[in-house]
Amino acid sequence: MLKFGVVTNINPLTAKARVQFADDDITSFWLPVLQQKTNKDKFYSMVDVGEQVACLMDDNSEDGVILGAIYTGIDSVPGISKDQHIIKFEDGSFIEYNKETQMLTIVAKKLNIVADILNTGKIQNTDGITSAADITDKKSSMQAMRDIYNPHTHTGNMGSPTSAPDGAM
Repeated sequence: MLKFGVVTNINPLTAKARVQFADDDITSFWLPVLQQKTNKDKFYSMVDVGEQVACLMDDNSEDGVILGAIYTGIDSVPGISKDQHIIKFEDGSFIEYNKETQMLTIVAKKLNIVADILNTGKIQNTDGITSAADITDKKSSMQAMRDIYNPHTHTGNMGSPTSAPDGAM
């Protein structure tokens, strides 16, 4: 049977929670929280204590599963369009994809990407670029340009070489 309640305890290590049901004031045993995938590919997201959830329970409410959280009058829906897919975090960070605009937005204090990134299109940056490695384009690297520029000299108007540039790159 379908029952609604509020999460009272969570165990993040087992992906289980306990739920207090409003209709009979009973708190469940530890119930698994339904996940999208758990075998080769894995998905993990836990409900919060105090969150309103829907549960599928046996006839005696002794065994069941937490199907997921539901929005109530207390919790506002973060999206305003059927085209939005949003994951919003308590600290203000969020991930949003808008199907209409085809825009993926990621807002976080830091973003750690461990991958080779292939980009087609422009990259626009408003806060500078810092690299711990050499930067290379299709012609050369910045280090190769420094190696050429820094020691170079010119022949002066008296036929002898001038000094190296005042400031190294």
